[in-house]
Amino acid sequence: MRYHRWGKLKVRGGNFSYSAALILAALFLCATAELGAQGPARGRFDITGYVRDEESDEALPYANIIIVGTSQGAATNQDGYFVIVNPPADTCRLRITYVGYATREILVDPRRASDRRQTILMRRQTIEMEGLTVESEVPPIMEVVGEPGQIAISPAEIAVLPNMGEVDLFRSFQLMPGISGVSDGSSGLYVRGGTPDQNLILFDGMTIYHVDHFFGLFSAFNADAVKDIRVYKGGFPAEFGGRISSVVNMTGKSGDASGINYGGGINLLSGHGMVEGPLGNAGSFLVTIRRSYTDVIRSGLYSKLFDFVSSPGSGISAENPFVSTGTEEPDFYFYDLNGKVTFNPRANDVLSLSIYNGRDNLGQANLLAGEDFAWQGEERLLEDDQATLNTLKRTRWGNLGLSAKYSGKINDRYYASLLVSHTRYFSDYSLARDFQSNSAADSLAYFRSAASAVSEDNELTDFTVQFDNEIHPVSGHDLKVGAGFSKLDAHYYSILNDTTDLLRRESSANLGSAYLQDRWHVTNDLDLTFGLRGTYYDKTAESFVEPRASAVFSLTDYLRLKGAWGRYHQFVNRITNEDVLEGSRDFWLLADEDNETGFAEHWIAGLSLENTDWLLDVEGYYKDLEGVVEYTRRASYNRNLLEELRDEEVAPGTAFFQGTGFSKGIDILFQKKRGKFTGWIGYSLSRVRYDVPGLNGGKPYPATHDRTHEVNVVAKLSLKHWDFAATWVFATGKAYSAPESQYYLQLLNNEHQGYIHVSDRNAHRLSDYHRLDLSVSRNFTSAAFDYTIGLSVFNVYDRNNFWFRQFNLDTVPVSISDVSMLSLTPTIYFKIYSR
Repeated sequence: MRYHRWGKLKVRGGNFSYSAALILAALFLCATAELGAQGPARGRFDITGYVRDEESDEALPYANIIIVGTSQGAATNQDGYFVIVNPPADTCRLRITYVGYATREILVDPRRASDRRQTILMRRQTIEMEGLTVESEVPPIMEVVGEPGQIAISPAEIAVLPNMGEVDLFRSFQLMPGISGVSDGSSGLYVRGGTPDQNLILFDGMTIYHVDHFFGLFSAFNADAVKDIRVYKGGFPAEFGGRISSVVNMTGKSGDASGINYGGGINLLSGHGMVEGPLGNAGSFLVTIRRSYTDVIRSGLYSKLFDFVSSPGSGISAENPFVSTGTEEPDFYFYDLNGKVTFNPRANDVLSLSIYNGRDNLGQANLLAGEDFAWQGEERLLEDDQATLNTLKRTRWGNLGLSAKYSGKINDRYYASLLVSHTRYFSDYSLARDFQSNSAADSLAYFRSAASAVSEDNELTDFTVQFDNEIHPVSGHDLKVGAGFSKLDAHYYSILNDTTDLLRRESSANLGSAYLQDRWHVTNDLDLTFGLRGTYYDKTAESFVEPRASAVFSLTDYLRLKGAWGRYHQFVNRITNEDVLEGSRDFWLLADEDNETGFAEHWIAGLSLENTDWLLDVEGYYKDLEGVVEYTRRASYNRNLLEELRDEEVAPGTAFFQGTGFSKGIDILFQKKRGKFTGWIGYSLSRVRYDVPGLNGGKPYPATHDRTHEVNVVAKLSLKHWDFAATWVFATGKAYSAPESQYYLQLLNNEHQGYIHVSDRNAHRLSDYHRLDLSVSRNFTSAAFDYTIGLSVFNVYDRNNFWFRQFNLDTVPVSISDVSMLSLTPTIYFKIYSR
């Protein structure tokens, strides 16, 4: 079959030869490598070097180096290496900036051989040094990068923001315009109308598929293990692929090569520790571990958070008058481990091995016993003082990721890296219920006992090999070319009573890709980036071509115009299972003939007005979406719980629905960057709509995560040894669907079948959301250690924000209750680190 649609630049069945594309990429690589091997022009010299942390000797990725008085410069790669090709002057003043570090300037003379290769050391504190100028400043939490949609974040500075006991990287991202968190119970990122599964999350090159602990309350990444974070909110370059919304690229710390350091901390939920140090003269290591102690000691904070995340899904209402006793025994804990070893086998080579392992475990036993049980649709009660309903839930989920990367400088203008990674995501869920009664069977078909069990198992593995090259053939051109291969395996089982498959999906796929990218410094005022990415997906025997482009034009020294456009595809989908009564449980599947490959086309335009102290950044965006997948389990509701338990032959129907959509909006950021008082105000105006045939009567509807207005205010004040921080968040209420009527039909056997009429999809909204959080911390210093004691208060004015609206169909008429999010929640923490 021959198939071609220019809207997605997708071809099937031979129109696009992937092998030919790889050959072309290899030829291009050889050609550009030859260009990279060329030396500087006669009488001209390149400036090369590394940017490192002065205290730990860690490489600092993505630092900016600019020749003062010109627009020429460079950015370091992930290993801290940079090259400035043919600088325009004999004597140059380099300005080096890196988020979280003091800006530095240094004089170099390329005519001197010793100046052509630099090792530039950066410090957080203000220092004075011969030949070096340091600007006194408090490091900002985040920095808007010049390219459209890009943000750099300092993990160390995030620690001062209010939190719920854990320094939370992803919840901090939610404070930036264009990035939403939807609720208190979610650390997932909804970026410019996208969903969390549409974000490419990279940690040391490995793809992470699940990013939270404690059912979404905390992100799964330990800030002690993270050195650098780059967020691409859209329009990301051709070197990244496989997702259609955004990229979060995290680089792990390599460890202190100058000496052993250690430290840790404790809060009301967990403890964490870290140790790092040198490996002889040729490497370093870092190990961090974090574990909750909630399975041993249950603090008041833990009880409050656990009640918040578990009670809505338990199906147990405190207002049920028919339950006389109920006991619940939860057993929950989470942990994560990061380890990294870095070697320098040769002067210009780096070998790094990284591991990430995170897991959550929950065991939940619930016993209900009472004199009276009431069942939907019946006018009388089953009276039994010995009736019991035992419920046992077990859930575990997590990630295991490994990566090995070898990179090095082939020559001054050519840098290459080879990455091998393996990631495994897993999620297991089981529910067993057992009903026991002493009542005799009667004409209404009551019975003495029944049992039911449901299990769900989801696993996704990703083995990837990636070869990347950075080439600087001539001044003004920074080329990147690479190729990669991924093997994906996924399965999802949903089984009733160990015998009936509610849903069973198993799939494997091979994914090959190649990309070309050129960042062209056209003039002092104009930078263009062009890229092309090709991908072959053997599950559907399709090839995809993804052109991308961006531009930055400087009108003045303070005003920049910027824009980006690109096409993106996604081959793994996290399916959201939504039900009016039961909440949701999500699972990952590969795209196939039944579940279409996801597609998005990004359009971005904006401007930045910036000086040394202030920034105003405005970006408008539009995204076309295809391959939107919605999954629904539709079940006929039995007239009572006993029948549901008894009837093992009746299983909910399953359905996948696919459609299109769009998201559009504008993000505005006003930031104060320097001084003792820093922070920002962000505003987002957005709209997200889906059009899925088979749902909502074929009419477009708002996505569940659609928020019309969002406002984020972040303020930080540093006074000597004290840090104060405040955040305030406002958002339009969450969209939801609601049952509007309920009726019963009498069947031929005189039983009654219940039916529910549901409103248009997401036709209603909860009340608006807003919340104020505060934090204060005191830093202490001794000869050997740095200490920090902190207090954080979540939801200071105790706003009653609603998570969702719950409908109890076991009552006539249907009862409605609003499930609240977290109320005022204080927490304290203590940290200590060696100096």
